[in-house]
Amino acid sequence: MRLVAAAVAFWATPLAAQDRLTPDQFLDLVEKRTASFSTFPGRQPVGTEQFLSRSRTVWARANGTCAYGLVTVEEGQVCFDYDDAAPGVTHCWVPFLRDARLFVASTDDLGEVQEVIEISDAPVVCTQAPLS
Repeated sequence: MRLVAAAVAFWATPLAAQDRLTPDQFLDLVEKRTASFSTFPGRQPVGTEQFLSRSRTVWARANGTCAYGLVTVEEGQVCFDYDDAAPGVTHCWVPFLRDARLFVASTDDLGEVQEVIEISDAPVVCTQAPLS
């Protein structure tokens, strides 16, 4: 319930303090780079995603397991299909800036918000190789 309240508070913030990014603007920031994500609020590590291109990623969860991802843009959202997910399961996010910090908000029913805490040139580290 607190997660939903945090997401609602984010969306209630005036546009001047929170600016939505287009998927292309987000991909411009992360293409050929690696983004590290944490929960918001709480700043618990979620994982890192290496954007190999605008359409392919390697997602390394906080536990070290990895999956390849296919990136698509759908209705103003950045969406990810991972090779280890059930068929038809897509994760879509709306990127935005708030107080010069980069965030993504999930479009699923839970309304999860994650903060991009770092963008670097370092590759992801996996305890297991991605499936495909």
